[in-house]
Amino acid sequence: MIKKMMSYIKGGSPNVDLILKKSEMKPGETVTGAFHVENGWTRQEIKRLECDLVKELQGNKVVTVDSVTTILMSEIMEAKEKTKYPFSYQLPEDLLPTSEGLTYRLNTRLVLEDDIKRNDHDEIVVLG
Repeated sequence: MIKKMMSYIKGGSPNVDLILKKSEMKPGETVTGAFHVENGWTRQEIKRLECDLVKELQGNKVVTVDSVTTILMSEIMEAKEKTKYPFSYQLPEDLLPTSEGLTYRLNTRLVLEDDIKRNDHDEIVVLG
């Protein structure tokens, strides 16, 4: 029980970090990189990895543009284990360029047992 409670503390559970090869691109270009997953102190079950492209409009209104990927896993990660999953996504052709009132990011969620989530976000700049 104590082990399970400790696993929900930030240092005790897995973390996810999407590492992109580049963060500035044009509409229609392919974004590439990898999801880096690193486990914490205890063995954990990972249910899935999700990533969405969102835009944030002036006034902090966040809108999902596209569900980029969902990787179903049901995988057990041992304590301190590290792994990578390749990432590739073609940006929509109709994206407006990033501006002062419009930004884009990739929101990543690592979903653990009991629907505990670990989040990461990476801003991308859409060039005009």
